[in-house]
Amino acid sequence: MRRVMCQRATMPDVCRPSWFKERVAGYLSDLAAQHYKKTTLHTYERSLLQFGDFVERQNVHDVNLLAAWISPFIAHIKSTGHGPYDWRSMLRRFLLHLQREGLMAPPAVASPAFPHQAIVDKYVSFQRDHRGVCVEYAKNTRQCCAAFVCYLAERGVTHLRAIRPDLIQGFITFEGTRYSRKTMSLRCYVLRGFLRYLYRQDIVSKDLAPLVTAPRLFRHEECPRFLTPVEVKQVLGAIDRSRPQGKRDYAMLCLLLTYGLRGIEVIRLRLDDIDWQREQLRIRARKAGNNSVYPLAPSVGNAVLAYLQEVRPSSRHREVFLSTKPPFTPLADTSALGCLMRKYMAQVGVRVDRPGTHTFRYSCAQRLLDAGVPLKSIGDYLGHRSLDSTQRYTKIDVEHLRAVAAGDGEDLL
Repeated sequence: MRRVMCQRATMPDVCRPSWFKERVAGYLSDLAAQHYKKTTLHTYERSLLQFGDFVERQNVHDVNLLAAWISPFIAHIKSTGHGPYDWRSMLRRFLLHLQREGLMAPPAVASPAFPHQAIVDKYVSFQRDHRGVCVEYAKNTRQCCAAFVCYLAERGVTHLRAIRPDLIQGFITFEGTRYSRKTMSLRCYVLRGFLRYLYRQDIVSKDLAPLVTAPRLFRHEECPRFLTPVEVKQVLGAIDRSRPQGKRDYAMLCLLLTYGLRGIEVIRLRLDDIDWQREQLRIRARKAGNNSVYPLAPSVGNAVLAYLQEVRPSSRHREVFLSTKPPFTPLADTSALGCLMRKYMAQVGVRVDRPGTHTFRYSCAQRLLDAGVPLKSIGDYLGHRSLDSTQRYTKIDVEHLRAVAAGDGEDLL
């Protein structure tokens, strides 16, 4: 009860006359429950009521017509000299709230965002229903197929039966200027499947899948991108743990470094996964379909405990790590975590190929390898199903090869 009263106290009173002030009050109550700041609530109140005054002057009193007046309203406030403010985003969030509450009809079916969208969506549904691909793979499939049909449309191909071999090769060449060889190999695989689907559905008259030539990849061809122990200390020292975000980021980085976790495993870590009495850490539903249980290292436990006790707000969410700003929700994906890790590496001048959360996973594997841990044990520690997955985490012993090149090498071989 005390918490509810506190939330109501921080919510501004919508007392200004307006034809939809009750709807604004409901929206502000929802934001207050998500711990939005009082100043933010007042800003939203003034802005929404200003929008209501504008549409009322246009003799509009139907909430289902509000979406059509967002652009005219933004053009109006720009002409009156208002400062820069993300009006469009704020108004759209307000309308989404009205739709969720049933106060506004859902939007009509939008027109296709790209040519042949219905066919692409059917193919993605086929992949999900018949092949059982994951959500992320389905998302990448849709993006690649959409890029292909947009490429065709830009070159005047309005019907898929007009696809020619030179257009397929031209698309692959164009995509090759934007993506790495490994990514292009995956996109070519997706493109072959899409072309084969078009043939089987009689959308095209010939199977064009064999025309797609993917770049050749070699086993373990990429050099691992790990940090040395000195660089690891530098990155850890770059985090300002006097700030709330610093305490959270430090705890996440300790998990990445100590256990070699994937970024997605860190942001999905739940409060129930930490057994403080037994000093254990459980990682559930890993990429290989297995679970792992680690002893809770004191350094990691202290970092996570400092975040939980001093920084983490009370929340209904069970994920350990939440955003540092309202509405204090779990991190949506690993992109934000990767950006943070790249920021800290850049601050201390640590450069590595394709930096991100996996850099610290490589660093953990390299640390274990240098300590003489068997490769099988390293694979179990990282949660690999196959030993082949672990081998690509090990680096070439450059110092050993340098010694071989300097002498005859017979005593080293």
